[in-house]
Formats: sequence, C-alpha cells, structure tokens
Amino acid sequence: MSLFRLLLLRSINRDPPKPAASLLLTHFFHNVALNPTSENPIQGPPTPPPPPPQRSYAFTSAEEAAAERRRRKRRLRIEPPIHALRASAPSAPPTRDPNAPRLPDSTSALVGHRLNLHNRVQSLIRASDLDAASLLARSSVFSSTRPTVFTCNAIIAAMYRNKRFNEG
Repeated sequence: MSLFRLLLLRSINRDPPKPAASLLLTHFFHNVALNPTSENPIQGPPTPPPPPPQRSYAFTSAEEAAAERRRRKRRLRIEPPIHALRASAPSAPPTRDPNAPRLPDSTSALVGHRLNLHNRVQSLIRASDLDAASLLARSSVFSSTRPTVFTCNAIIAAMYRNKRFNEG
C-alpha cells in the first residue's frame, strides 16, 4: 500500500493508527531519510522500466526494404506516373476575354515608372498639394505610365481626409 493510500485511509477512517501500520510507516520514513535510493519497504522492490516497444517493419529485413525501394525507383524510371505524361502547360497564354472584369493590381505592379509616379503623388499629398497630385495622376492616364490602384486610392483618401467630397 502506498504512503498516499495509507494517509488517505487514515483520514477517512479517523481511527487511531494500528501499531503495525505505525511501525511500518516509521520504518519507511527512517529508511527514506537514511538512504533515499533504497527499496521502499511498503511498495516492494521498484519495477524496471518497460522495454521500448518493438518496431514492426513491413519487411523482414532492412535489406529487403532497400531492395523494394530500388525496385520502385527503377519502375518509375521505366514507366513514369500518369500525371507526368499529361501534356505540359500550353506555350502561349490563353487569350483574355476583353469583356471580363480586370483584376486589381498587385503590389508587384509598383515598380519602375509606376513606382516613381506613386512616390511623386505621395510626396505631393504629404505637402498638402492635392490639386497637383490629382492633376499628375490624371495626366499620367494618357501617357505610357498608368497609375496603379494604390496611387488612385492614396489621392482619394487624401481628398476624403480634407473633406473634399465633391472633387475627384
């Protein structure tokens, strides 16, 4: 019986401890105080830890598993999987429907001349020159450098912050 159970039973029963149990408890504490690594007289000798679980393999030996891997590799070289036999991606991109709605620009669109335009517009906005910023963006629509959605949104947000709702 473990020490915990003994103390639990003692608190439940509320009977005075029996001399045999008391003697056993005293012997246990004496033993633990003198030699904590010795056997617990109440619990008996410690049980050895269980051995690690044996791993079961699908093959009887490592050599057999290696041979199967080599066989599988050879088979894939000789006959490739079905998905690898499909026709590769078409060389020309599919023609785009002119009536389909355009997807918004990604942040990768802000490069080169478009990035320069965006930075000029941002600096005009920071200088509170919203008229020049919107004029620059409007005039760039007709040039080879078209403004991105980020540039247009920056102008719209700046006008909204300055309560210029009827312009734009």
